[in-house]
Amino acid sequence: MRKVCYLLLIVILFSFCIVPVSASTNTFSRTEDNLLVSSDITVTSQNIDNILNTPAVDASEKVYDFAELLTLSEEEKLYHQVEQFMDSANLDLAIVTISENNKLNAREYADDFYDYNGFGTDSEHSGVLFLVDMDTREIYMSTTGKAISLYSDYRIDMTLDAISQEFSNQNYYQGITKFVTILKNYDTIGLPSNKDSKYAIGDDGEVYREFPWLIVLGVPFAITAIVIGVMVHKNKLVRAATSSREYLDKDSLKINTVSDRLIFTNTVAVPRSTGSSGSSSGGGSSRHSGSSGRSHGGGGHRF
Repeated sequence: MRKVCYLLLIVILFSFCIVPVSASTNTFSRTEDNLLVSSDITVTSQNIDNILNTPAVDASEKVYDFAELLTLSEEEKLYHQVEQFMDSANLDLAIVTISENNKLNAREYADDFYDYNGFGTDSEHSGVLFLVDMDTREIYMSTTGKAISLYSDYRIDMTLDAISQEFSNQNYYQGITKFVTILKNYDTIGLPSNKDSKYAIGDDGEVYREFPWLIVLGVPFAITAIVIGVMVHKNKLVRAATSSREYLDKDSLKINTVSDRLIFTNTVAVPRSTGSSGSSSGGGSSRHSGSSGRSHGGGGHRF
């Protein structure tokens, strides 16, 4: 009886202990007879190995922590954050962490994982996949469909640059939540334009337009300094008079006759430019094809 009581006591005490737990990601087995890909994927001899080497998952889970960087609680919070983003942006979003990369690079892994697991919200398979590759120490963002236009190369670079330090400091959950927040804020701003360079990303992932304090405050200060400098310089050039003769100007009156004659005229026609100058921050999105044949945008940063 005492042994039973002791066991019950141990179980009760253990149940109150708070232990970080990593959630497991459910995967399914792909075979050549059942590749587990959507019907619109064309299987060829060139991509069948890519398919077989891509984990098959339930596309509704959204968070796939193969590298076990997150606790169960963190995964649940991320899942709800991803859901909120999907509802507001009408884009799909998947978060993937891996400890080993069996592909050529992070880009190939991200594109294959997205394509061969049926992600996407519409006929264009629009959405984003964020990969944390601990093998190559790289964070990579893959875009598909409408997300390619929304998240330009400039925006992707700004986003990854804003979160890379979190991953260097092993703050994986904070880095991923900040990533999702930035995605949502860029979606609120709308499609890229040449005004993107005027925006900055805050510590919490907010995307805000910077106020030109340097111009507003600096220009008047510079003009005032120049005016004062000119006045001081002119004052130094004035020499005090010592006699009345110095106030006389002998050449104070001089009349000159000047005449102008028109000799010839010349007219030059300059063609007006019809093109508009682009901006590197405006909204160019480079594209590439994944092994599935679908078009993707994206970019990565080492950490």
